Amino acid sequence: MDSVPIIDNQDYLIVDQDFSIVQFSSNSHTYAIRNETITIGKDVRTIFPEIVGLESTCVEILSGQQESLVLENITREKEQDDTLYFDLHIKLFDNHLIILLKDVTELTMLKQSSIQRINEAEIALNKLQRFEYCTNKIIASMKDVLLITTPSGTIERVNKSTAQLFGHKKSDLINQSIDNLIQDKNFNHQKIYNFLLSSQESVSKIEVDFKTKQNHEIQIEFDCFLAPTEIADFFSCVYIGRDITARKQVEAEIRRSLAKEKELRQLKSGFISMASHEFRNPLSSILLCVQNLSDENNLEHSEREFYLQSIKSAALNMNSLLEDILVLSKAESGKQQLQLVPLDLESFCLQMIQQLASIYTDKPINFNYLVEIEPIYLDQKTLRHILSNLLSNAIKYSPPGETIDLIVSYSDEPAEIIIEVCDRGIGIPEESQKHIFESFYRASNVDSIPGTGLGLSITKKVVELYQGSITIDSKVNQGTNILVKLPIKNK
Repeated sequence: MDSVPIIDNQDYLIVDQDFSIVQFSSNSHTYAIRNETITIGKDVRTIFPEIVGLESTCVEILSGQQESLVLENITREKEQDDTLYFDLHIKLFDNHLIILLKDVTELTMLKQSSIQRINEAEIALNKLQRFEYCTNKIIASMKDVLLITTPSGTIERVNKSTAQLFGHKKSDLINQSIDNLIQDKNFNHQKIYNFLLSSQESVSKIEVDFKTKQNHEIQIEFDCFLAPTEIADFFSCVYIGRDITARKQVEAEIRRSLAKEKELRQLKSGFISMASHEFRNPLSSILLCVQNLSDENNLEHSEREFYLQSIKSAALNMNSLLEDILVLSKAESGKQQLQLVPLDLESFCLQMIQQLASIYTDKPINFNYLVEIEPIYLDQKTLRHILSNLLSNAIKYSPPGETIDLIVSYSDEPAEIIIEVCDRGIGIPEESQKHIFESFYRASNVDSIPGTGLGLSITKKVVELYQGSITIDSKVNQGTNILVKLPIKNK
């Protein structure tokens, strides 16, 4: 193996592809983890555990896929409470990996000292004049935004971070009014200055929204305070700010997540309440009928048929409810897909009306079919959900004898089927209409009319599969008109 050139007096270790040490400098043991010694053939990861997990990167360096790897500011606790800071640089050397070690303790301590001086300077701004040189260094190196203005708001000084964030040159910002730079309707320098001048608080915290020169929306949190000048009772206003755009986005996401969690809890509570109510009645009916069938051996044929029909009806109700929940679950998970087939839409609607008429004999449905094209490609299962839910709701919430209108028409531009269901029932209160498509939600005026609160929620999910729309026009005690538009393709 070639000898290793001395690079700025750096210490080093050379390891093979199995991470075994094949050569090392005399002082490299200084950087080893406590109680570990460096010997030829030893796995370098036991001495430098920072490399653990980076083996794949090291392999890429060996194969030439990556040039090098640098780990900065690694710490080692030494005796007498001393701390060693060093950088670890891995790169290719003569078909081996060379690990270069550089002591950066002095530089790190200097950085830490500078940060400490920055904090002290911010806390003790009243000593600004006596520490002008130190403050200049702090201002030049600080990452936070810094603006210093006159009492009237004219910018006297900015730092590099300010120019970078606002997208202007420092010279363009000097002598400009800070009110012109930060164009937030809630920001007013004079009000802030007067408040600081009269308030017992030494620091005021504000948040502002604005757009940069590049039209980027930014949010900054400022700490504002007054600093004395060489003139007695004359103060500069200091703004030290940090970009909180990312933080605000995270906070907004957390709020959305909490709102979603609350919504899910409400859905869960609604489902449990609905299920316990909607399943209890049919189950009780089934149990009662089964008991009567088993207890009475001399039942007449008509009584037996009555009990059997009651059991069948209750089971169908439960099955219908479970099917609704399944449809809603598939729609919300994105698993439901449209199966478009040519459909005789008029016959399909008549069939739906006939099924409902056999159940609700006292509420006729007036059907008006205004579509002249055929065939029409639709999904039978989802269309059945739309018609069944809309017509069932119209019938259920209408008084006996009232007619329900079903109008099916066609629009050419854009090509869509329009389904309109009109009733003259109890209507939907205005405050309930914004929630009417939520799962398990029921309007405040339904009283004892049975229902699950799933019908319109399912209908909206199904309509969204078509990329269609559904709108409601309703007035209490006057009725409800629901308009559904389903985009279609003629082929």
